Amino acid sequence: MDRTEALLSEIRAYLRVIAATDLRPAAGQVLDTYEKALLYSKLDGNTPQLRLSEVIGVPQPTISVWLTRFSEAGIINPPDEIYRNHRALFSLQQLGININSLKKRVSTQVNEPTPVEATAPEVT
Repeated sequence: MDRTEALLSEIRAYLRVIAATDLRPAAGQVLDTYEKALLYSKLDGNTPQLRLSEVIGVPQPTISVWLTRFSEAGIINPPDEIYRNHRALFSLQQLGININSLKKRVSTQVNEPTPVEATAPEVT
C-alpha cells in the first residue's frame, strides 16, 4: 500500500467513525427490535429480500417497509450497479446497538377464524 492509499484509508475510517456517531440516535430509533437489528446485520448487498424474510422470519412486505426506514435514516445503501440488494453501511457495534438487549417483536399476525361446517337446514 503506497502513502496515498494509506492516507485515503485513514480518511475513510475517520469519516465512518464521525458518520456512525452522528447516526446513532436515528439508528437507535429504527433498529428498535431484535428482528430489525438482525435484518440490518444481514444486509450484505447480495442477499435478496425473500431470502432475508426466510432467515429473519418476518414477511417480505414488512422487510421492504423496514428497508425504506433504514434508508431514510441513512444507515444503508440502496441497490446500485455494484450491489444488487441493500447493504448496511455500518456494523451494529459502530452504531452502538447491542442486539442481545433488544426485545423480540410481538407477532402481528391475525388469527384465522375457525371454519364453520355447513349443515342442512332444520325442518320445522
